[in-house]
Amino acid sequence: MAPDPILLLGSGDLADEVRGALDALEVDVVRLVNPTQREVADAFERGPIERAVVVSGDDAFALRAALMVRHADADVELLITYFDLTTADEMCERIQNCRVTSMADIVAPTLAGPCLDDELGALKLEEDGRVVGVKTEGERIEEVPVDPPHRNKTESLLRSLLNPYDRSAALLLYGAVGLLTILAVETISAAIVLDQHIVDAFYGAAKTLVTVDPNDKVADGPKWFKTFIAILMLLALLFEAFFTAGIVNRLIDRRLTGITGRRAVPRRDHVVVVGLGQVGLRLSLLLRDCGIAVVAVDDREDGENVGQAREAGLPVVIGRGADPSLLRRLSIDRALALAAVTDDDLENLSIGMAALSLHEDLRVVLRVGDGRLANETRSLFKLGIVRDVHRIAAGLIAAQATGSPASSVVCAEDRAHLVHDDGRVEEAAIAASA
Repeated sequence: MAPDPILLLGSGDLADEVRGALDALEVDVVRLVNPTQREVADAFERGPIERAVVVSGDDAFALRAALMVRHADADVELLITYFDLTTADEMCERIQNCRVTSMADIVAPTLAGPCLDDELGALKLEEDGRVVGVKTEGERIEEVPVDPPHRNKTESLLRSLLNPYDRSAALLLYGAVGLLTILAVETISAAIVLDQHIVDAFYGAAKTLVTVDPNDKVADGPKWFKTFIAILMLLALLFEAFFTAGIVNRLIDRRLTGITGRRAVPRRDHVVVVGLGQVGLRLSLLLRDCGIAVVAVDDREDGENVGQAREAGLPVVIGRGADPSLLRRLSIDRALALAAVTDDDLENLSIGMAALSLHEDLRVVLRVGDGRLANETRSLFKLGIVRDVHRIAAGLIAAQATGSPASSVVCAEDRAHLVHDDGRVEEAAIAASA
């Protein structure tokens, strides 16, 4: 007897790719693009359904579709694409017999791998903290140890302090350094020229610096020293303005980068991730967890994942990834790689070309969702490593929808391969049918 059909709910390119993969597997599919409760119920009334699969980039639609399926059938197994892992766990607990996956979780390792080495088809972090690169070797996978670039904490701190990305941070830092320098110079010079005790000289310099009262002994000192102190006072006024402006700006504006710590913009051996959607956020977190410095770029300060990135301690820069001046400020010439992963394929190509125009040896990883555009980019432009994320994710989702034990994906050139828990690999059906 023929197996029962699979119910596929959802619209968009990813859902279309999943349908194509299921067709390649010769699976009977019932497709509902934007269903109503009545349409879902009718699908179950026509006969048994082996499994219901909800494919959407919108978590709200995925939740609604899952509830409609569960209302129509209390026992059918559900496979749902869902981004918010916290909500997903709660949903599965309440709906039951439910399995959650995410396009971002599936494709992030396949994007992270080539950020470190062109030959790596994926990157993963073991439970013991080891970073492992994955590539195919015939019908098996080969795991190779990956050593993230060693980061000297002292050097990184000095670089972030001396070359801050944020202008308000620069004002704050240079203002503070200028004030401290003037305090030290005036203290030492007063102790030498006016023969004051060092404590009295420091007290007088501090009063002058905060504009409370000048050092009384300066009035009786040489004229050249008075002139020297007057110049220092004027410079102090300038540095105080810098320092105050930096503090006010950092208190009022929303801070997405820091001067030091995890949210400081890295200056060497880092990966620039442009696009902070679902894929960009997962990629950034994976790279950071693997010990690789990351800075994320998004063109909207109120983007859907900017807040999550901030809470996770990721430095986020607001601007267009294709802006050469922005890329220069991000030290693109000293970066390990740039990953353009916005949801606009042409924008990603533009970002890649802008980056290569500044640093032709830069490793570039591009996300695309259009299979034809991906093939054209690989064959015509030779513009970095191209990953068709919809096709990659669809191969695994379709396999899991048919009960396959495949748990992850690894890429070999432009082909996606499904990885089983025993290390065996098989070419994803979507790639074979393309």
